[in-house]
Amino acid sequence: MRTIVLALFVSVLFVSASSSLLHADEPTSNEETPAVAPGAADALTRSREGVETMTIFGSNGDLSRIGGSAYVVDEQKLEDLEYDDINRVLRQVPGVYIREEDGFGLRPNIGIRGATSDRSAKVTLMEDRILFGPAPYSAPAAYYFPLVTRMVGVEVFKGPSSVQFGPHTVGGAINLVTRPIPDEPTIFGDVAYGQRNYYKLHSYGGGRWNGFGLLLEGVRVETDGFKDLDGGGDTGFAKDEFMLKGDYLWPTISEVDLTTEVKLGFADETSRESYLGISDDDFGTTPYRRYAASRLDRMEWDRWQFQLSQLVGITDDLSVRATAYRNQMERAWKKLNRFDGDAPPLHDIFANPTGVNAVYLSILRGDSDSNPDVTDEALLIGINDREFVSQGLDFVGNWDIDTGPFEHVLEAGVRVHYDEIVRDHTEDSYLMLNANPEPTGDPRRQIADNTGDALAVAVYLHDEIIWDRLTISPGLRFESISTDFEDRLPELDDLPAERDSDTQNIVIPGISGVYSIIDTGDDEVGLLAGVHRGFSPVSPGQSSAADPEDSINYEAGARYLGSLFNTSAIGFFNDYDNLLATCRSGAGCDPEDIDKQFNGGDVDIYGLELTADTAPEVGWEVSVPMALAYTFTQTEFRSSFNSAGAIFGDVEKGDEMPYVPEHLVNFSIGLTRGPFGFTTILNYVGEQRDVAGQGSIPANEKIDDYFFADLVAHWDFSDRGRIYLGIDNLADNAYIVSRRPYGARPGMPFQVMGGIKYQLGG
Repeated sequence: MRTIVLALFVSVLFVSASSSLLHADEPTSNEETPAVAPGAADALTRSREGVETMTIFGSNGDLSRIGGSAYVVDEQKLEDLEYDDINRVLRQVPGVYIREEDGFGLRPNIGIRGATSDRSAKVTLMEDRILFGPAPYSAPAAYYFPLVTRMVGVEVFKGPSSVQFGPHTVGGAINLVTRPIPDEPTIFGDVAYGQRNYYKLHSYGGGRWNGFGLLLEGVRVETDGFKDLDGGGDTGFAKDEFMLKGDYLWPTISEVDLTTEVKLGFADETSRESYLGISDDDFGTTPYRRYAASRLDRMEWDRWQFQLSQLVGITDDLSVRATAYRNQMERAWKKLNRFDGDAPPLHDIFANPTGVNAVYLSILRGDSDSNPDVTDEALLIGINDREFVSQGLDFVGNWDIDTGPFEHVLEAGVRVHYDEIVRDHTEDSYLMLNANPEPTGDPRRQIADNTGDALAVAVYLHDEIIWDRLTISPGLRFESISTDFEDRLPELDDLPAERDSDTQNIVIPGISGVYSIIDTGDDEVGLLAGVHRGFSPVSPGQSSAADPEDSINYEAGARYLGSLFNTSAIGFFNDYDNLLATCRSGAGCDPEDIDKQFNGGDVDIYGLELTADTAPEVGWEVSVPMALAYTFTQTEFRSSFNSAGAIFGDVEKGDEMPYVPEHLVNFSIGLTRGPFGFTTILNYVGEQRDVAGQGSIPANEKIDDYFFADLVAHWDFSDRGRIYLGIDNLADNAYIVSRRPYGARPGMPFQVMGGIKYQLGG
């Protein structure tokens, strides 16, 4: 399938390129499009910017309208950094917490302002403002994440600014912006190669002709991986993504501007990733080792995407966009789950690798063979087959209106969404023999066979009320979520399937304000504050004791935007009435508890986010761009409880949350002169807990603070071509990023790659 899709992509791109070159001198579609009503094109353009790309920052003048915390990594920044890993991109954003897993960002764990980072399930994830998670309501774990390589913007919304983007408002929202169709015929190519047989192929081509627009884009990223599998073998991945965009600007009808857009996508991945880490002793000597027990671990998935949008520019002040979408994904992850019988959980073996646990650890390494007469020494390797569907209709309207001295920027939205997950989880028994897992021939075990689905109707209204230097932004969101769950596992025992249904209705208000106390045109100082309700729904099939995640979130701070530098300081306080946690494989839960949710009680999370950036010129046409993002965070459970979740466990009042470091620092400094430039990015992550606790952190529950530096350099050898060099982990520091789910997990080691990109037309 991958070969066929790649061949089709190359063929269509060649045709597009030929057409672009043959017709480069012909008039553009703007010159041949019929005249439109005054202001209609402006409304359509604003609709595209406000609904599809949704860029928040862009000029100092935006300060008076931003009454919440938002951050944009724009196209130029993404081009300069040359990151494939979304985790490294998001480290530039204050208030965002990353729990790395594989070193490449294949399945990121993202949290915002202390919200649980496990598989990014508490963050609303969007591509061009449409939910892209496999099943955002019924199974919100983000086992798919688009390649940031093909994005032209990454937008992060926190605080009251996230109320528009449910279902999860407790942490925030991330919107990935795909490439717009170029106005001029354009062809682009990017080829890179690096250590460990890393390579990247990225190309796109498109343009506009006679009212039609077309863009075809494809990316392939592949590497052998940086971990050393005992006995040899590949530990890398190969990932492909293709996107086709088309639109048509209809002739003007009754002074209304109509544009129809379609977006098609296909993606697939084969990765030899594992949940199995290594012991602390082994990390100290061979940090990138992978044990023999993980030899068979493998993830495979493919995903199809469809979107059809109708944009209507009614006047220069009123526009509407309607989008029908469907995403379909199938995945199979073969991975080590546990030992059989009464053996201790894998996470406990790594936390205390002495006594009898040393025997199990030796089997995982392949140093010892399994005893076929001892059930506990058999390895259970599971295949988690899952099928996902996510589809719906999304309507967004924008209306600018004045009422007396007040200017209103109104946005209203309605979304009808359905998603579904079908789980088929099995386990097979293996013995470790001669450092290889060998099947025992025992019958396959069925450990999960169920379907969960959700039908959600969401309505929201948001208004920016502008009066002189004051902007007040109230917002209100309503969600009605109906879930159904069918568990077919009891049918194995000739019992009827278990079914469960539930309905959740929630009102999510929010309000923010910003006041410009100084506005000279070149320099502007604004004070901001806001409050909103945080919410995350309960997934299908949960115990009646599981309550939705609920919090009241506050923020206040100040911004300065000037001609020489920009800076901001924003404090936040999230008062959780109930923290909802989910048991996942990535957190080390037993297979029988996977996807079960439980209440985490009252939690306080508070902190401070600081940003600053400047780019002074120091003479000789040399500029020195610098940027800082710093986050300080404190967390505290306000109640005691016992949970089945491996990452929380037995919690006492006063405990701190795991995987929320007290300090996060990202600082970049560069130098540019003419076509040459380089940037060094310094990252510091404070120590973290592996499980909830207080006081000094036990060694087997501690992730030490760590530091790493990246470097990227470029030479623009023409106004259309660039040669670039990227180095990750410049000092080659070996550091632990997580102890989840089983054992110490390393960050990316020293990695160097170089590439060349070139554009024709545009």
